[in-house]
Amino acid sequence: MCINFEVISGKKSRKSVDKLEGLTKMYRDAGMNVAIVKIPVDMLEIDTRYQTDVRTNRSLRYLVSHWDENKLLPLVGVPHWEEGAVYLVDGYGRWIASQMVDKEKYKDLAVVLILNVPEDKEARLRFEAELYAFQNKDIARMTGIQKHGAMLCIHDPAAEILEKLKAKYGFEYKSTPGQRDAAILGSYDSTLELCKIDNGKCAEFIFDICTKSGFDRKTNGYSRRIMRALRDVYKLYANDRDKTKKLLSRYLRKIDPIHLKAEAVSKYCMLDTDAAVSLYIEDLVVDNLGLQQSRTVSGDKVVSIDAKKPA
Repeated sequence: MCINFEVISGKKSRKSVDKLEGLTKMYRDAGMNVAIVKIPVDMLEIDTRYQTDVRTNRSLRYLVSHWDENKLLPLVGVPHWEEGAVYLVDGYGRWIASQMVDKEKYKDLAVVLILNVPEDKEARLRFEAELYAFQNKDIARMTGIQKHGAMLCIHDPAAEILEKLKAKYGFEYKSTPGQRDAAILGSYDSTLELCKIDNGKCAEFIFDICTKSGFDRKTNGYSRRIMRALRDVYKLYANDRDKTKKLLSRYLRKIDPIHLKAEAVSKYCMLDTDAAVSLYIEDLVVDNLGLQQSRTVSGDKVVSIDAKKPA
């Protein structure tokens, strides 16, 4: 029996061949390969040959603090008929956390039972290990764009700010990589992060500059590196945002994103492109407004000038 389960729940293993057969009989008689069955928690087990029974206190606390019975998905397990136990291949943390939440209430848990498993023990072990090691392998990761509608439904602040900015500035986003036409965001995820800064004020600062300079109507005008460079100006020169916005709105009218990138890389060839563009735009602000330089180059990195001063 899993020692962690015994310690937390105070329960002992009660494996039962007869009970397991009884709980699954109707599904096996119907020829089903998979069934969701309520299994007593003291009939659950894990095989430590392919998964660890160690979960950090932080991990378990997270599961407990975010526990929501209405969103509790079934565990996944494989029946061991000869033992009268179900070995979990997914859901160990939820099994343990359920006993921390309410061990009297959660005397059993819903488990997706895989009934068509190999009869040979070694073959079954390999089957379980593969299920455990490659769980969700064939499930495509959901992108930020795909989740956007759902985030609006749950009133996520950043998603709602992005939606308001979309209505105001008329931009669009797409999930495929590559060059962006006019008014298409270079990166949905990066833009969403901008919406989390100062309750969306940073993102609005950037979109104002792009709109007034005409970058919103230029290919790659909303590229990730352009928007990150403007974000850096927003952060570094917080007391001069009106001045920097006016300057950059005026200056960027005279150049397009491709030539801006070329000039930045030519000046700072030792830096990666994103850093070069960011420092190049900072130089424009410093040279034209007489502001104090905040960053400089050290080797092939951009560093804060304060960080280079001796203690």
